Amino acid sequence: MSSVLGAVAVVVLAGGVVAGCGDGGSSSSSAPSPASGDASARGASSSEAGTRAPATSGDTSTLPPRKGAGSDADEHRAEAKAAALLPAPEAIGRALAHTPGKVVSAEIDDNADDRLVWEFEILAEDGTLQAVDVNPAGGVVLASHRERGEDDDLARGKRLLKGGATDAAAAAKAVAAKGTVVSVKLKPEGGGHWSVETGPEDRDWSVPLDSVRVGPERED
Repeated sequence: MSSVLGAVAVVVLAGGVVAGCGDGGSSSSSAPSPASGDASARGASSSEAGTRAPATSGDTSTLPPRKGAGSDADEHRAEAKAAALLPAPEAIGRALAHTPGKVVSAEIDDNADDRLVWEFEILAEDGTLQAVDVNPAGGVVLASHRERGEDDDLARGKRLLKGGATDAAAAAKAVAAKGTVVSVKLKPEGGGHWSVETGPEDRDWSVPLDSVRVGPERED
């Protein structure tokens, strides 16, 4: 009789041990520790912080600085430095990709925020005169609008830029060997020509509308 009772006790004790082990395993696997939960939260926060959109090249923070109020030589150096970031022929290409037509003028100048940008006047395909600003640091178009009150520029472009006339990009390429091109402007004198300024020396050059010959700009 005692041996039977002993065997029953052993079975009961063994069952208790097994049940206890099962409970303990279930508890430890289903309840995450506070430390691991905190780590997950920290990881999610870090991931979100890392996905913030980067500044684009069109952001005003990427624009060249103001040319300042120093000497004329300082201003010319600042303009040439800005123009060198995006050479005139490439800047013209960016402007025309945005507003197809014929460039009447292109120059590095202060925008409304006193930052140096490429400013264009374009005789658009619809016959209007459009203004386009391009960021020299990256080539992004910053602004565009229809020009009003610039009838002379519009009429000049329509009269002179016909057929196989030398365009602004070709004039800029022709003068590039003389220095950094900071402006290209269509002028009516002499049957029409491009007046091209290079920096930082502030020199003016002339390119006719029927070729890419480069010569010093004559005083009007």
